[in-house]
Amino acid sequence: MDNVPKMEIQALNDAESSENRIHSDEIALKYGFTGALVSGVNVYGYLTQPMVKHFGPAWLETGIFDVIFRMPAYQGDRLQIKCETAKPQQHERHFMTTATNQHGDLLARLESWLPKELPGINDLAYASAGTQLEHRNEIQWDLIHILEPGGEYLWQPGVADNKQKVETQRDKSEIYTGSQAFVHPYYLLDACNKALMRMFILPAWIHTGSRLTVRQAIKVGQNISIRAIPVEKWERKGHQFIKLYIAMLHNDQVAIEVDHTAIFKIAV
Repeated sequence: MDNVPKMEIQALNDAESSENRIHSDEIALKYGFTGALVSGVNVYGYLTQPMVKHFGPAWLETGIFDVIFRMPAYQGDRLQIKCETAKPQQHERHFMTTATNQHGDLLARLESWLPKELPGINDLAYASAGTQLEHRNEIQWDLIHILEPGGEYLWQPGVADNKQKVETQRDKSEIYTGSQAFVHPYYLLDACNKALMRMFILPAWIHTGSRLTVRQAIKVGQNISIRAIPVEKWERKGHQFIKLYIAMLHNDQVAIEVDHTAIFKIAV
């Protein structure tokens, strides 16, 4: 059994100036939180750090990664990251990584595994792109059109932006440095947030989870076509949710598929 070491890190809210005001104290308090929320993509980055440190770049190159955010992390929280092996006999690898705060509350869980064979590519990855919006409207239930593709756009993850994310994470892994660096998982999932934000204005929203199917790793400087399609919307306990299917293509090949879920209207 692989023995992945535990990690402790202090949570950092680096999104205070974001368009998403849930990362500000003023708006977070309005919705009943005790302060500004640390971004889910940041917490996801923390969850990946001990795995990459232990297994190296191979852990990022292929597999399925399913992260769920159960409770918010706040600025200054001391997060404990630990990993356990789960059902390794069914896959080439299978791990459960968790983040808990200093009170012992479970904040997030990342299940990662490499099946014997990855599932087939979703046909939505090849759907014709929708029309590029000249301007964004504030998100509303009736403006979310299921299975209607958004406009395709080009993402070229840069060295400087990747470096900034790595520094925010305080991640010492060398695979994220240099001109051939891997894009940091935080930066990768942040690009999925940006895909949603390109479609709508979202004054205050909460990322609740993502499931990534990785077929090849993305590196800095690559030209990545991003396609995003709303696939589901629902309401629960007064919250309104949206799920996007996001495909990232490199050289016309699907590199990563993401089911990206968020609360776009928070119950008051």
